[in-house]
Amino acid sequence: MELINSASLVEAAAAHLRGAILSGDLQPGEPVRVRDLQQGLGVSHIPIREAIRQLEGEGLIVVRARHTPVVAGVNLDDLAAIYELRRMIELPTVRLARERGSRASIARVEEAFSAFEAVAGDPSRPEYWERHSDFHWALVEPGANTWTRRVLEPLWTAAERYVRLFVATYATPEATLQLHRALADAFSQEDATAVVEELNNHFDVTEQGVRAGFTKAKEAKGPE
Repeated sequence: MELINSASLVEAAAAHLRGAILSGDLQPGEPVRVRDLQQGLGVSHIPIREAIRQLEGEGLIVVRARHTPVVAGVNLDDLAAIYELRRMIELPTVRLARERGSRASIARVEEAFSAFEAVAGDPSRPEYWERHSDFHWALVEPGANTWTRRVLEPLWTAAERYVRLFVATYATPEATLQLHRALADAFSQEDATAVVEELNNHFDVTEQGVRAGFTKAKEAKGPE
């Protein structure tokens, strides 16, 4: 029971930290102070340090010897690497998913889209991103293997961070829904190439939006 409780504390601390980083409450380069987290969460330093190590593995925190951990920085090379890997994994997987797809898989995509649509007006809510991930998983699940989600989830988390920092604050819910509606419609077609092309377009539009938002944020910040 003690091991289970310890694991729960680590997961709770990791979830708190992850949420703060993804939402932008903890900004890139900002220190992650164990003592502040101890006081805020009411737990010892042990689960917090374990949570920091977990998020280091997810690429969200940078830990250096004898230095305070900091929130990982953001840059356009990192963004390009994230979407390059997403294309490498998700495009062939969604093709296979559609080739294997049944009426039940189409229905699951529609259900996942409807659940996302219900919360699409407020990207600041954690549920928005949970339903967003559920939708993207519904698209690829029929073509996935036992490792697919394990590989994709850290990529989705990394991509989510960039979108929340540089796109979600000014992208309209209607435009976002239109992108996802197009994916759901493409999946319902018999042509697997259609959904591959639509997902690739989805990546292009999202990555370009992040790049534009990144540039605006950098210009607004001014010279360092």
